[in-house]
Parts: sequence; C-alpha cells; structure tokens
Amino acid sequence: MASEVEMQATIFLVFVAAVAAGLIGLWYFNLFDKPLYFLLLVLAALIVLYTQSQKFFIVLQEYERAVVYRFGRFAKVGGPGWLVLMPFVDSATKVDLRVQTLEIPAQTVVTRDNIKLTVDAIVYLHVTDAKNAIIKVEDYKDSSVSFIQANLRDVMGKMNLEQVISNIDQININLNRNLSKTAYNWGIEVDKIEIQSVELPPEVMAAMHRKRAAAEDKMAQVQRAEAQKLTLNALEEAGAKLTNPTLHYMYLQALQKIAEGKSTKLIFPLELSRLAENLSSRIGVPFSKAQDQLVDKYQELAKEGERPGSIIEELKRELGYKEEKPVHKKKGFEFD
Repeated sequence: MASEVEMQATIFLVFVAAVAAGLIGLWYFNLFDKPLYFLLLVLAALIVLYTQSQKFFIVLQEYERAVVYRFGRFAKVGGPGWLVLMPFVDSATKVDLRVQTLEIPAQTVVTRDNIKLTVDAIVYLHVTDAKNAIIKVEDYKDSSVSFIQANLRDVMGKMNLEQVISNIDQININLNRNLSKTAYNWGIEVDKIEIQSVELPPEVMAAMHRKRAAAEDKMAQVQRAEAQKLTLNALEEAGAKLTNPTLHYMYLQALQKIAEGKSTKLIFPLELSRLAENLSSRIGVPFSKAQDQLVDKYQELAKEGERPGSIIEELKRELGYKEEKPVHKKKGFEFD
C-alpha cells in the first residue's frame, strides 16, 4: 500500500512538473498566440489522465467496499457502485464482504500425554468493518490462520489423547470463541471453525484397535456368562417343580420313544429288570430271554396305545409280581 501511494505521488509530481514546463515553454517562446501548441499540451495531459483512469474511476459490486486514502490518510469507505477518486491524490483498497474460507495447514500437535497428532482445520469468516480490516491488521487472513494454529497447539496441548478425540466439538467452540474475541477488533466476524481431521501415529492406532477388541471380547464373555446364568436359573426353577411321579412318567415316555426307534439296543429300566429277574426265577429261563419276552410284551402294549405307567402295572399283574417292602429291624438291648 505504501509503495502504491508513493508511486502515485511520484506520477502526480512528474505530471505537474511536465505541465508547468510546457506552460513555461509556451510563455518563453511566445506560443500562446498559436492555439495549436496549447491544444497539444492539453491533449498530452488528457492522455496521461486516461492511462491512469482505472485508478481514479472504480466500479464496486454489491459485496465490495473500498477504503479510500487521501494523501496517505484515511478519507472514507466507498461503495457499492461507482467511486471517483481525485487523480494522483486519492488511492483505494478493495475489501470483499462475502464469507471466505481459510484452510488451516496440517500441523503437529503434542498432547499432554506426549502423543503427536497431525491436525488440520477450516475457518469460515467475513468482514464486517472494511476500515478496521485494512487499517488495524496487515492481512486479516494470514493473521486468522496463524491465530488458529497457535490456539490449536495451546488447547490440545492441555488435553490427553482420549480427551481430544471425545471433545472435538468443544475444541471447535473454544477456537471459535478465542478467535472471535481477537477478530472483532479487526472488523472480522467468525462464522464457524471446524477441525477436519486428527491423524494418530500408526502405533497408537494399533494399540487403540487392540484395546477395543479386548473390550468387545470382555463384553461378549460377560454376555455369555449372563446367558448361561439365566439358563441355569431356568433349569433350577423347572427342576424344583418336578415331582417323583412326573419324573417317573417322563422316564417311561423316553423309554417308549426308544422302543419305537430303529435302534437294536435298549436301555432296560429298573422296573423291567426286576420283572425279568422274577420271570426268570419263576419259569426257569435265562435272564436275557426273560428280558426279551418282557420287551416284546412292552412294545406290544405300547403300540396298542397304553400309557407307560399302565404298561408296567399290567406286566406286574400278569406276572403276579409284588414288591417286597423293606423290613426295618429294631435293635435289641444286649444284657451281660
């Protein structure tokens, strides 16, 4: 800006000196009586002004403003529309009022637990005061980027890795608040700040994956243990409700299903074993043969639709089997 003002001042002084020299020349040679020379001098001055007209006649769009300086000092803020500047006296700097996007370059941040992270962010802001945005800060864009980079290092440096990962939104809010306080004096309003990515070292990523896998495995084991506990509780509850007749009925029903199958082996129940032993002793046949006869009779009665309990009772009646009740002997007294 300073070099541009100096250049315009130099051009202005050269232009004034050239016009003055031309007028002196016309006066010295008595050429004022000849209008041709005077017209040539005026034409030369107009040509110089035309070549510099783009600096003195500016068209500003609706979203643009111009900070105008006169002899290097602030004069006004112009726009939108046409803006006419005094040749070689005024200068102007355009300011865009639209929302602008600033990319924060990726940088290395060290957390409180000495983990190096690579972080990048993006900033959305716009100018609210064109005068302050030009006069109070040299380059508000570069200044905003530098401010965010410093704040990222400061905020994340006070947190450990787990806090950084779980509090990204809060970090964005803190960055926005801190930049807004400073940028307000620059005539800047911060719309939004977002951390785009946080890259972890490969070894840290691997450790986090192992930790996550261990946590999931532990949770799965707990769930399996809970399911097994529920199963055992259900079995215990169901078992507590089973009475002896019920168990006996279920036992006989299982035997019936075995008998109806194609298997050549049969697990012989205790009741039939006693009946087979009784039958073998009564008719004088081998125990195995007595077993076969009872099984055939049992299957025959089962096919007729008899209930298992009834089948056993029927077999006992046919064989005249009576259970012997245990005799409890009383202990006598011994005398010397």
